[in-house]
Formats: sequence, structure tokens, C-alpha cells
Amino acid sequence: MKSLLLIFLLLFVETVPGTILDEKDLKVTSYNKKKQHQKSPKKVFIRSYKALFEVFEEASAKTSGSKKERANRTTFTSGTSTRMGVQISGVDVADFQKIIDQSYQDFVNQLTSQGFEIMTADEASQSEYFEGWTLMKGGASSDDQAAGFVMVTPTGFDYLVKGVAKSGREKGTFLDMGPKISKELGDVYVADVNFIFPFVTLDADASMWTNTSSVKAKIGYRIEPIMNTSQENQQTSLTGFAKGFGSMGSSEVISSQVRFLSGNDIGNNPFFEAKVELKKAVYFEDVFEDKKIKEVTQAQSDMFSKTGYSQLVMVSGDQSTVASHFAECDTERYVSSASGAMKDMIDAGISNFVEMTKD
Repeated sequence: MKSLLLIFLLLFVETVPGTILDEKDLKVTSYNKKKQHQKSPKKVFIRSYKALFEVFEEASAKTSGSKKERANRTTFTSGTSTRMGVQISGVDVADFQKIIDQSYQDFVNQLTSQGFEIMTADEASQSEYFEGWTLMKGGASSDDQAAGFVMVTPTGFDYLVKGVAKSGREKGTFLDMGPKISKELGDVYVADVNFIFPFVTLDADASMWTNTSSVKAKIGYRIEPIMNTSQENQQTSLTGFAKGFGSMGSSEVISSQVRFLSGNDIGNNPFFEAKVELKKAVYFEDVFEDKKIKEVTQAQSDMFSKTGYSQLVMVSGDQSTVASHFAECDTERYVSSASGAMKDMIDAGISNFVEMTKD
């Protein structure tokens, strides 16, 4: 059944007009052990539904000053410091909110039209498992969940989190407890729908050989498969999405995916899993005017002739160049690209899920 289902999904994505993603972009998981779908009620608890849109990224590089002594002269070379901060322009939180609201409504409508009931966070919170958890109200944006990103959740969508830190960052569990949650809620289907949209990649470089420091920005609006949101991994540039995943908890790793699971097998694995995710990052063309930005700082050298007596040389502080740039986007294309990619994943994800739950 898995091979036939995969063919169906790929044909679906390939033939629908106006699609952003196609068959080479998506990875489909269809796992149904011991016909778990026959034990599960036609009820879905949407554990998470969010999108993260990158709005700012910064990086910096620097070199240290030096002093070279020769027979008849002393050369002082200043240090350099180059910093670049790139901010998106042309879209704002209201656009992000509209994108996620329309996506969520489409998701719920498709599920209910197939006869599935949506279990609310209020209903799920009655379970002993969620005792002490915090109920969050959807429809509010947050820039505390990942450096440089705004997270949006659908208006009217409430969800549960382990807690909220003083910084505003939502707490989660180290392991993915989806299978346990499903079991606690009577084997209902637990859904996770998440999307990640970066727009720029920064590369910082410092060279003592050329006495320069530089930062390059490559504008590349895309939907990213996975991101490490840990604060330790996001102190400068968000170029290393996959760094440190081996030690990351589930709350620090976010994947662009449409996932349904049910049941709790050995080792906290689900009996049922229907998932659509990305194989790789998918870039959207003709959204931003600029493709590349570069800033370079060249060290300054001063040479002084030596004398027969002690000479005091006053040298000013490090040369510093601070660059600030705005990346202008086409609002309509930005919104349509994100909306289209989300819809393609939702359509494929729900088609996969519905087909797997049929007897």
C-alpha cells in the first residue's frame, strides 16, 4: 500500500496547477503497525501549528592589531571589525499572521470534511499528563523562540507547552512525547504542523594575511527542512541549521512537516505515523531584489621611523565598520510563495493521512 500511496501523492503534487513543491522535494512516511488506525478514534489533537519567518540576521568578523619591529622602523597595523545586520523589508507580522491563519483554516476544513473531529487544547488539558502545563493562546507573534525569527500561530488556535521561561521562550520536553500523549488521550491522532522560512545566509571571514575582515550576505528566501533553535547555536549567524542535533532536545529542533501519529509502541515510538517533510531546502525565485551584499574592512597601517631615544606613539582604537542593510522583497510574491509551499505540504500530508486511515 505504501508504494501505491506514494505514487498517488506524487501525481497529486505534480498535476495540481500553481504548486510550489513537487515530488522531488517531499519525503513521505507511511507507517501503520498492527493496523493501529482501526484502534484510533476519528479525532485529531493538533499539538502544534506554527510558522517561523526570518526577519533579521547578523554576523561579525574581526582581526587583532599587530606591531612589527624592524631594524629602522616600527609598523603598527590596526585591528578590524566588520558587522552586518540584514533586516527584511516589505512584509510584516500582519502578513505572517494572514498566511498562518489561512493555512490553518484550510488544514482544519480538510480534516473535518473527511469526518475527523478536532480535539481542543482545553479538552486535552483534562488529561493527567498535561497537569501543570501552560495553555497558550494562538494569534500572537513571538520573537523569543528563535533568534532573528518571528513565530506565528493561528488565531483561535490554543496549544499547550511545558512552561514559559522568563525570556518568553516556550519550554518543551527533551524527548518527543507524542506517542505517550496519544495513548493518554485514548489513541487519538496527534498532529504537528510546522514551517520554517529563512531569507538570508551570512558568512563572516577574517584574514590576518590580508588584514581584512568581511561579511557576505546571500539573499535566498526558502522553506527550510529543519532548524536548531537553541540559543547557543544562534549567537551570530543562522547558517548552521543542523549543528549539534545529537545533543538537542525535541523542543530545540523544529522541522517543516505535516505529521500525524497514534499509539505508543516500545521505545516511545508510535504505532502509526503519516508524515510529509522536505528532503531539502526549496528556494523561491524573484522575491527579493538583492541577491548578494558584502562588507569588507581593510586594516590601516602606520609606519614610524626609529630614533635614538624613547618615542611614545599614540594609536587610535580599532578601525570599525558597522553595516546595516534592508533586503526589500516583493510582498505579493513573498506571501504567495510561503502560502503555496504550506498548502502543498498540507494537501500531501492530509492525503497521506486520510488514505492510511481507510480500512
